[in-house]
Amino acid sequence: MNEFYDSLLEQEIASVQDVALKYGRMLDRHYKRLLRAKAASTSPYYVGLSADVESFTHVTKRLVLVADTTLLSDHGVGAVHELGERVRNYRHLHPVTFEEEESGTLTRRYGMVTKDLVKLGQWLLDAEPLLRSGLAWYGPVFTEGSVGTVSIMTFSEHRTPPGPLPSFRDRSIDFVVEHGRAVDLARTKPLASRVVRPILEIDLPFIDGLSLSDFAQVTCEEFDSYRQYRDFMRSRLLELDDALEAVDSQVALERVALSMRDELNAATAEMSSAARSGALNRCGAVLGTTSAVLAAVRPEALQGALASSATIAAGATGLWPTIQAFADIKPKRAHGKWHYVWVLQKKAAR
Repeated sequence: MNEFYDSLLEQEIASVQDVALKYGRMLDRHYKRLLRAKAASTSPYYVGLSADVESFTHVTKRLVLVADTTLLSDHGVGAVHELGERVRNYRHLHPVTFEEEESGTLTRRYGMVTKDLVKLGQWLLDAEPLLRSGLAWYGPVFTEGSVGTVSIMTFSEHRTPPGPLPSFRDRSIDFVVEHGRAVDLARTKPLASRVVRPILEIDLPFIDGLSLSDFAQVTCEEFDSYRQYRDFMRSRLLELDDALEAVDSQVALERVALSMRDELNAATAEMSSAARSGALNRCGAVLGTTSAVLAAVRPEALQGALASSATIAAGATGLWPTIQAFADIKPKRAHGKWHYVWVLQKKAAR
């Protein structure tokens, strides 16, 4: 998707409708290749899901927590927005002699169907880091007009009937979201089904108050920690197993949610206390570059050098314990699975 975002002009970005239309034209050239890549993928967590465009933000922030790649699509209900013309060469052969009877070019106007072009364009801008990194992409529902009979005005204003939903014979879509719940269309990805359905229902406060653009940015910037958290989420949701089919499925979901919230609260408290020993920054100012290098290379030498002046340099707690605490805490904080959630929570609290 780098090609698409790198080609966006300022005036196009200023009009979210133009962003959505340009994306549709660009993807039309690559759509079949991308679908072949999805079909050939060995990942059980490459998920195609159809939802109302109004819920794209909600769905994206949840699916990215469990999926390797998320293909989102509209339901194919709404206005048809013209994208251009498709020109194809054709040849008709005699059924017996197989000699060419007729040849030429066939021109059809084509467009994509969406209920809200503005919301779609805004989603494409907000989710840019996710699309650039291959964590998500949007698959339009394309449609064609009749040969030479559909005027631009008629085509642009055409509306599809309110139902039924597209058949998705191209197998791009594995799940359809109806009334907030995912319906499994394919039954070919049991692992994905066991994490996709509950993730859309579970209570996750740390992402609900967060904009999609902030979520996408943090996810890509904290990618190593994010991947650890994604594995953790999968393992927890897979533990639900058959409970999702039971009458008490909501109880099972709430039990998992409570467990995760407990772990998150404990991890957040630990990280917050580490941040409060934020004499870390002041400590860096006192030590300077030379002392920082010494602390990394020969900590015992620095400890001895500071023994007599620790109280003066860093107050009653002493400078060396602060440095040592920082050395102990930082690796866990920067690489653990909860670091990703901690950053998301901090962003949401702003």
